[in-house]
Amino acid sequence: KMLDKVSFDVRKGEILGIAGVEGNGQKELVDMLFHFSVPSGGTAEVNGENLLGQPQQRIREMGVSLVPEDRMLYGIAGDATIEENVLSDRSGSKAFNKGPLFNMKAIHAEADRLIDEYTVLCKSRRQHVAMLSGGNIQKVVVAREFSNDPVLILADQPTRGIDVGATEFIRKKLVELSRSGIAVLLISADLNEVMELSDSLIVMHNGRIAAYFEDTASLTDDVMGEYMLGLKEQSAEEIGRVCHD
Repeated sequence: KMLDKVSFDVRKGEILGIAGVEGNGQKELVDMLFHFSVPSGGTAEVNGENLLGQPQQRIREMGVSLVPEDRMLYGIAGDATIEENVLSDRSGSKAFNKGPLFNMKAIHAEADRLIDEYTVLCKSRRQHVAMLSGGNIQKVVVAREFSNDPVLILADQPTRGIDVGATEFIRKKLVELSRSGIAVLLISADLNEVMELSDSLIVMHNGRIAAYFEDTASLTDDVMGEYMLGLKEQSAEEIGRVCHD
């Protein structure tokens, strides 16, 4: 399914959730926003700059972070160490480079700090990521993606298939980051997760936005279900409220 006239804004300090039965355009949306695919038209702007079609390095420079749906395929390099994975997006930064040489002391210190802050259970920063449990692998991914000063976090199924402890930790971090002024787009097939964490919510069906709820506080599973299954669709005016220009 491709996307059809999907238009929305994510505001600073807001978690905007995207709910829907899987296969209704959520994956395509994330793929386009992070250059896994290039759309035939449209724009997606971060602070006024269009990111569609930009290389991933440039998208990262614009302040966009991605917690990918498939952590093993897109989130980590299993054969690399925790340290290499957690700092892989910033190895070129001045903090870690002295001319042609790496500042290994600074790299080790930052890796240890992130392992500690994100409570990654491991033997040491030199351990291969593939040796960790699913929850700890996901903590390595979020430690990297949450700590690089993002303006927008794309969190795609951030707690899928991980233990309760890691799930709670990651959910709490997402809320903390949004409250600090970061915009969060949360895509989750877990209805409880998306309803509990989101400030506002989009429901997608068949590649379109079927509903927009400005406040999730009074939402029920039943109401959501009707829009998710395509039994109901809001008017264009109601859906249009998700654009806040």
